[in-house]
Amino acid sequence: MNKINFYQKKYEALETFYGWIDQGSEYDIAVEQTAYYNHGLEEIEEIILNITIASRYSRCGKTISEQFKKRLETAISKVKTLNLQEYGLTDEEIKVFSEEIEEVEVLIDDV
Repeated sequence: MNKINFYQKKYEALETFYGWIDQGSEYDIAVEQTAYYNHGLEEIEEIILNITIASRYSRCGKTISEQFKKRLETAISKVKTLNLQEYGLTDEEIKVFSEEIEEVEVLIDDV
């Protein structure tokens, strides 16, 4: 397994997502464009991308699409089976990531 830079991956996810927003895409379109153009990421990177973007939905009160909800449910299911320390995440990064996952779980339960 490759070690990843957790905060770098979060930054890249948000940079891409908000790049689409800046170009005029609505949130639901921007998330799909981000997912499409980041196809082929390692599993953990894809999970971080989706959770990071979904946490922004939560924080600004946006409603997620059914398609994004399904992707998030899959991501959350997968991440719970992973040992995040094997990817080089520190205890602090795991704590932050776990809090974001909980935030996203609340978001998708409200849909």
